Amino acid sequence: MCNVCTREVAPVVEAPPAKPNRTLERMKKKHNITTDPNDEEKQKEVAYQPDLLAVSTQCSKIAYDIFKQGLVRLQETKAFVIATKTPQPYHIALAILVVLVWLTRPGSGSNLRGWKGLYVAAVATHLGAQIWMTLISGVVLYFSLPRHEFGRVQTVLFPVYYAFNAVVSLLALLAYFRTQCLTHFQHTSWIQLALLLAVFSIEAYVRLRLVQPMLRAKHVKTQMEEAAGGGQEVGRLVLGELAHCPRYLRVLKTFRAYHSTIAMGTMIALGCSFYSTMILVDSMCH
Repeated sequence: MCNVCTREVAPVVEAPPAKPNRTLERMKKKHNITTDPNDEEKQKEVAYQPDLLAVSTQCSKIAYDIFKQGLVRLQETKAFVIATKTPQPYHIALAILVVLVWLTRPGSGSNLRGWKGLYVAAVATHLGAQIWMTLISGVVLYFSLPRHEFGRVQTVLFPVYYAFNAVVSLLALLAYFRTQCLTHFQHTSWIQLALLLAVFSIEAYVRLRLVQPMLRAKHVKTQMEEAAGGGQEVGRLVLGELAHCPRYLRVLKTFRAYHSTIAMGTMIALGCSFYSTMILVDSMCH
């Protein structure tokens, strides 16, 4: 037999029972604390029942966690980044401050002045956005960037531009109508009202019905041009081998139809805005 089988096994020595903590026992006796971990019935009888303070504390903890999570999500949004890391909020605050100072000046009723101010500001903002986008930004970018890069920029700008212009033109229309209501239609220009309504209708229709189909056609056209190695030319369109592709020509025709319709609506709206501004100038000269 091997040594492992024949050697004697040492008896297991039981650990001595833990000595009671005299300090702890003395404190229990002093405060009349009785504990018996082996008595389950007694444990259930004297189990801790949370009171109103404990429940409210737990609810406060849950509410705090929800608030903290919401704050983290808010800090990750683009709006929060723009509000805290860009100068645009300061521009808006300055504009609001100037408007408030202007409204406190003595003159006609603040209600009428406020609507007139909104009307003039909306017309000016709308015309400025049209001039910048149509006559400056679009032309400069088209003749400075590769055609596909320019297209990507326009893909982002087009929906925002027409939505913004539609909202601003609607504000101008409502402000002008409200101004006429406050003055009991004494100096109403129905041509001005028709122009503002026409501009809003055109831009709202373009944004809601034409922009998305045009962008879808542009996306397909861009993919086909990239597959053929085109789209890097600046300020011009080079078809190359795609000039003999019937599907590409159909997509190009669809894109140009939408784009031409949008351009026509844009130019009509720009003309109406110019005329509307002239009517506004005439009203100031009376």
